[in-house]
Amino acid sequence: MPVKDLQPSNIRNIALCSPHGTGKTSLAESLLYRAKVTTRHGKVEEGTTALDFSPEEIHRKITVSLGVAPLEWRDTKVNLLDTPGYADFVGDLVAGLRVADAAAFCIKASAGIEAGSEMVWDRVEERGCPVICLVTQMEKEHAAFAKALDGATSRLGKRFVPLAFPIGEGEKFRGLVDLLSMKGYLFEKDGSAKEAPLPPEVEADAQKARGALVDAAAEADDALLEKFLGGGELSVEEVRRGVRSGFLNKSFVPALPVASYPMMGIDHVLDTFVWLLPSPVDCGPVTGVKPGTEEKVELPVQPHGHLAALIFKTSSETHAGDLSMIRVFAGTLVPGKEVWNASAQRAEKIGQLFHVSGKERKDAPNLIAGDVGAAVKLRESHTGQTLCEKNFPILLRPIPFPHHELEVAIFVKNKADEEKMGSGLHKLREEDPTLHVHVDSSLHQTLLQATGDLQVDVIVEKLQRRFGVHVELAKPRIPYRETIRRSVSKQGRHKKQTGGRGQFGDVHVRLEPLKSGSGFEFVDEIVGGSVPRNYIPAVEKGIIEAMHEGVLAGYPVVDVRAALYDGSYHTVDSSEMAFKIAGSMAFKEGAKEAGPILLEPIVEVEVRVPKDFVGSVTGDLSSKRGKILGMGEEGRYEVIRAHVPQAELYKYSTHLRSLTQGRASHRTKFSHYEEIPREFAEKVVTQAKAEKEAMASA
Repeated sequence: MPVKDLQPSNIRNIALCSPHGTGKTSLAESLLYRAKVTTRHGKVEEGTTALDFSPEEIHRKITVSLGVAPLEWRDTKVNLLDTPGYADFVGDLVAGLRVADAAAFCIKASAGIEAGSEMVWDRVEERGCPVICLVTQMEKEHAAFAKALDGATSRLGKRFVPLAFPIGEGEKFRGLVDLLSMKGYLFEKDGSAKEAPLPPEVEADAQKARGALVDAAAEADDALLEKFLGGGELSVEEVRRGVRSGFLNKSFVPALPVASYPMMGIDHVLDTFVWLLPSPVDCGPVTGVKPGTEEKVELPVQPHGHLAALIFKTSSETHAGDLSMIRVFAGTLVPGKEVWNASAQRAEKIGQLFHVSGKERKDAPNLIAGDVGAAVKLRESHTGQTLCEKNFPILLRPIPFPHHELEVAIFVKNKADEEKMGSGLHKLREEDPTLHVHVDSSLHQTLLQATGDLQVDVIVEKLQRRFGVHVELAKPRIPYRETIRRSVSKQGRHKKQTGGRGQFGDVHVRLEPLKSGSGFEFVDEIVGGSVPRNYIPAVEKGIIEAMHEGVLAGYPVVDVRAALYDGSYHTVDSSEMAFKIAGSMAFKEGAKEAGPILLEPIVEVEVRVPKDFVGSVTGDLSSKRGKILGMGEEGRYEVIRAHVPQAELYKYSTHLRSLTQGRASHRTKFSHYEEIPREFAEKVVTQAKAEKEAMASA
């Protein structure tokens, strides 16, 4: 179809979603091959697919990044968005769903709903778009189409209804029954199918499946329901209309059987995409808000209207700069034109535009409403930001990237590479907004926050391959704190005579414990000028510096009041430095006698877990010195809230996945500090002293 003839009504944007191993990428490859986008039928196992092309994807044989590929079928442009299946790369799943108008949820014919399926399904449900189910790998041993759909219906709480019924399963899979027309089709080797009589062995099952489809279609349309209940028979077109209505209203999930590599059912999938999936026009006007307000803005989905576009993915190609993947929701994006970034409140000049297919790209004269493409070298714009017109600003709903679940310390072997590591991480953060980098200056460490171990492994690999930086990972240091339990008064006296002018400062300081979370309080109780006013700030400064160094294990001291109540000075030898040292001495000596204790950070953990695993998760949290705060229901899940020491939660996301077959997720936020039990405190103090000695001898 010539691009000049393209209209929003001829576009379909669909995200292929499922856990790893269900064959999304293989399916996409077969669809592209059948539509003659590719001339070679690539295979994941051989590293030859159009959409998994990065070295990290090829050698792992998994999808790491969101892949985009358009194809044309029956005068319709179908933009495939191939999303990663591993939970570690959920950011690209969410981004793909945000710009898709429908989702294809893939399940294996032999396994149905498996580990990871629920996580993907939850993201699809959060997006709220219509869903079609593709039951993949129908040619494999133990394939059971009806059983897989029954399992999906019971596990996910949504009705899955066949649109077609398989003729044979496993190695006998050779055709399908179109349940709309009740015609049988046998597959050809190129992905097409020829009409054939219904085999007697499937006729009864196919009739039963059609009954379920007609019921679902009738329920979705009041006029059809009235006719159906009145005993009238629905025509093929009426059933089709009801199915599409129910699909768009998300009242049920239509399902198709397919076998990607043998090219079985491929034409049927493509045909269904064309008639069933919503076009951008079917999705209704584009909604957003006026920047800086909550005022709603609506735009029609048409090429000649005002512009509204969303950057949903950035990839850095060393030879071509950053490639920004864009979904145009309204208006038309044109090369060479200046647009307005409503998110950053800056102008952006659009350079070349491309249609992207995996790593291949072709020049695009423009990108119209509803279409997906890419721009190069955008200077002011990043993933998740809205492009529009300055005289008609609109802010589109951002991409709901998930919270990080894993934190590791990252450092370079060679100090000279620190800057390269920093710029490399910044670049990778542009590509994957679920990645966060935090420099903790107090603990002298750089923290990498991500969604899982596999994501971190890929980041380490990319740093080495693309930026030439060799990094190492370590368990993050815990930001312990120290405090005191009782009041004490102490003198700090600094006197030094070195021939000529000496140094003299003398202070009396009272240290008092404060309520948890109060911080530090300095009180000036000097009367009669025993310490001159101009030296008092120096005393406070000395105390604060000593607090940073701690007295037990070198961690900062918190929740203390220091009252300066007396002292003495020398008219010649006293100075700010002398009083600063005296203040520091008073604090260090006083804190040692004030019952110092070690505090550990406590985080509030929220675990979202299927009801079957509640006992395992609560028991595990208790074993980590956790205190269960409460539980509540959220659909198919229980949400457990608990307070757990931060030291016990290293790599908890990995542990939780293994504990719950990948079906639980969690998020954390800092809560408070509390005293660490004596046996743990002794270990921390011993370790801190050993590290200090090691650094001194280095």
